[in-house]
Amino acid sequence: MSKIKACQARKILDSRGDWTIESEVTLESGVSASASVPQGKSTGSREAISLPAAQALINVDTRINEVLKGMEVRDQGGIDRKMLELDATHNKSNLGANAILSISLATARAAAQEAGSPLWSHLRNLYGDKIDHKAPRLFANCINGGVHAGSGLELQEYVVVPKFDTIRESVDFVTEFYKKLGEILAEAFGPTATEVGDEGGFTPYMTDSIAPLQYMKQALSELGAENKAELGIDAAASNIKRSSDELNKWYREMRDKYNLFYIEDPFGENNMDNFVTLAREFGGRPMIIGDDLTTTDSREIEKAALADAINGVVIKYNQIGTLTETFEAIRTAKKHKLFLIVSHRSGETDDAFIADLAWAVAADGIKLGAPTRGERVAKYNRLLEIEENRPFTKF
Repeated sequence: MSKIKACQARKILDSRGDWTIESEVTLESGVSASASVPQGKSTGSREAISLPAAQALINVDTRINEVLKGMEVRDQGGIDRKMLELDATHNKSNLGANAILSISLATARAAAQEAGSPLWSHLRNLYGDKIDHKAPRLFANCINGGVHAGSGLELQEYVVVPKFDTIRESVDFVTEFYKKLGEILAEAFGPTATEVGDEGGFTPYMTDSIAPLQYMKQALSELGAENKAELGIDAAASNIKRSSDELNKWYREMRDKYNLFYIEDPFGENNMDNFVTLAREFGGRPMIIGDDLTTTDSREIEKAALADAINGVVIKYNQIGTLTETFEAIRTAKKHKLFLIVSHRSGETDDAFIADLAWAVAADGIKLGAPTRGERVAKYNRLLEIEENRPFTKF
C-alpha cells in the first residue's frame, strides 16, 4: 500500500496551441505518474466545466493537494469522491473538470505503476464488472468539417470503420485508406485538399456536405475494400443551422447511397424527440449515437436509452470529469446494451490514456482521429503496444 505524498500541475499546450494542464501524483514510495487533459471545441452544454489552465493549476497545487495527501492511491473511488465533495457543484465549476480529471487519471496511472501492472489491466480491475476480452474497432475521422475545419462542410466528421480481427490489421487498413483518399482528393481539388483539420482529417473545400462520402466510397472501391470497412458521420448537429426536415432528408439520402454504419448527434442536444423518431425509422442501421445528447453522464445516458433515442453512446471522460463517473456512464451504457465508443477530443495531448481505457472496458469502438499528427498517432501506437502484449478475442 502506498499513500499520496503530493499533487502538482503544470501548463502544457494541446494540439491546437491552447493551454491545458498536466498533473503529477507522487506517492510516498517515490513512484510518480502524470496525466494531461484534452479539450473539445464542439461541446455539449451539459458537459462539466473546465477552468482556464492557470486557475486549474492553482487548484491542483493547493486545494486538491491538501485534501488528497495521505490518501491510499488504490482508493480511486474515494479519491474521486473527495474531489467531488471539495468542488461541491453539479458541473465542477468550482475546481474545474480539467483539474479534477487530471488528478483522477494520474492517480490511476500511479496506482498501476506501483502495482507493476499495465494501465489497462489496472483499469479493468477498477471497473470491476465481468466483461469479455475484446479489442475496440477503430473509428478514423478521415475528412474534417464543421467547427474542426474551415472546409465549408457542415457535418463535422466523416469516418471509416474497418472490419478486421486485429488492431494491427485495422491500423494497416486505415493508413492505406487515408493515403488513397488523400490522392483522390488532391486529384479532384488540388494539393490544398490534403491540408488537415483539428483531428488530422483532410479539409477539402466543398459545400455539398454529402459529397465527402462519395470520395470515401471511391477510395474503398479503388482499394478493393468495399466489404472491409464501413462509413459513418458525426453530424454534431447542435452546430448546424438547418431544420429537422432538412437534416432527415440528408440522413435518408446518406443511408440509401452509402449504407452508413452510424450517425452521431444527428440533431441538437435538446431535440431528443427527433432522435427517437429517426432511431425508430432506421431500426439500428445506421446506428444513432449520442454524444452532445448524453455527455458521458449516466443520468443522461439512462434517459436517452429508456426513450429509445439512441443505439450507442460516445464516452469522453473530460465531459464528466472523473474516472469513477466515467465508469458509471459505461456501466449504464452496457446495461442498456448500447454500442460503446471511447473517444478523443479535438484539442488533444500525447497522453494515450483512452487507448488503455477502451481496452480495459472492452469498448465496441474507439475514435482516435486520422492516423496522422502526433497526438493522434500516440493513441494508435499505444493500442498496437497493448495488442502485442495481450491476446484478445475477435470482434
